[in-house]
Amino acid sequence: MSELNFFKAVIRVEYEDAKGRTKYKKENYIVEGVSPTDVETKIAKRLEGADYELIGVTLTNIIEIIK
Repeated sequence: MSELNFFKAVIRVEYEDAKGRTKYKKENYIVEGVSPTDVETKIAKRLEGADYELIGVTLTNIIEIIK
């Protein structure tokens, strides 16, 4: 893979609910990158300081995002 592709990155975020209990939720991100390692680096930079766990990165069949 030498060209940019779109990957789906799934992360698990830890947060505290109103009663002070630790809860987890999954968040999905579409990330443009060259490889799963590139996507992991971009996620780490974007979420720096956040308490999260990268669950998975998968290549999508998305060819373009129109804004």
